[in-house]
Amino acid sequence: MVQASWRRAIVVAFGMSVMALSGCAATRANTEVKDSWLARVPEEQLGDVRQAQANRREADDEVTRAKVAVDDAERALQVARRNADAAKLRKEAEEARLEAAHSTGQQAPISRAQEQLRAAEAELAAAQAQVSWREESLDAQKAQRKVRESELQLAEAELSLARYLALREHGDVRVQELRETDFRSAIAKARSEALAARSEADSKEQRALQARAQWERLRDQAQGYGGAGRNRP
Repeated sequence: MVQASWRRAIVVAFGMSVMALSGCAATRANTEVKDSWLARVPEEQLGDVRQAQANRREADDEVTRAKVAVDDAERALQVARRNADAAKLRKEAEEARLEAAHSTGQQAPISRAQEQLRAAEAELAAAQAQVSWREESLDAQKAQRKVRESELQLAEAELSLARYLALREHGDVRVQELRETDFRSAIAKARSEALAARSEADSKEQRALQARAQWERLRDQAQGYGGAGRNRP
């Protein structure tokens, strides 16, 4: 009896799960309109579609540019890290040179070594600040890429609506079961996501600008010690 009760419970639970999944599938908005469906729509009725297609192509180009910018930022970060490693080695070498100067007991070589060490320390601080800036810059570029990707999703949603309206106006039966509200809801969702991505990107861009200002300040200090030419952007 107990086993039979368990079997009935499992069957009921399974049935409810299937019904729930079916309900979700039934209520999921359908906004798929294929470009090939427009073949029989007169060109003079496709003005909004052509404009939406142009906007979509432009958004896709912006995504490509954003990806290139991320690649450039990653390479710049790698260079900055190598510069910081070299600056660290120079500082260690200057520390060893100062220790050797102390062993001579002569003030002149000690003073020169101290000055060189201060310059190496300033150069290292600037190099490390440059790494921090490049890290923030990379984060900002990635956020900008996300903005462009979200804008592409918005352009695609707007293109789907333009296709739907053109087909509906033409009397295409394939869109009779579709709802304009679903298309507009998809656009509203995509626009909201694009705005959120833009807000995040603006915040990260501000942090990158602050990090660059800090690096420039330390770079100028390092150049004051005779380190001009190092830690360039």
